[in-house]
Amino acid sequence: MRLNKYFIFPLILLVLLFSSCTNPINKQKANKYYYTNEVSKHLTLDKNISGSIIDTNFYKEIELSKDSITTIKDFIDNLKKDNFIDLPKTLPAKPKYKFYLNFNKEKYVINIYTEKYISIYPWDGDYVMDYIDMTGVYLNYNLYGLCINTFPQR
Repeated sequence: MRLNKYFIFPLILLVLLFSSCTNPINKQKANKYYYTNEVSKHLTLDKNISGSIIDTNFYKEIELSKDSITTIKDFIDNLKKDNFIDLPKTLPAKPKYKFYLNFNKEKYVINIYTEKYISIYPWDGDYVMDYIDMTGVYLNYNLYGLCINTFPQR
């Protein structure tokens, strides 16, 4: 009986200690452009960047060129805080195009919904996506236009 008392107490203590290990420390993003800052940092610092664009209507995939990656970097560099928004009410359920950006140790997805709305998030992120309103962004840097120019018109 005495052995059970010495066995049960440490067992209960271990269960209580490890029960909170799965709770994230920060449940909210620091700001609305958290993931976009991460992508910008990787685009600036990483040397080996690859990626692809997928047309989600036909599931056709094209590898990103260096010029396309430069356009994405210029797009992100020209964003202002006003471009970052909460989830829009008129956002389509399915994006028309998807960018997959592969960095050294990270993978990010950019969903292109319309000429106006996109979202950015990591492949295995913990927070809500960054939603971006592209109103006011230079037409040369609009990612929807990049997708239209990359895929031939049907």
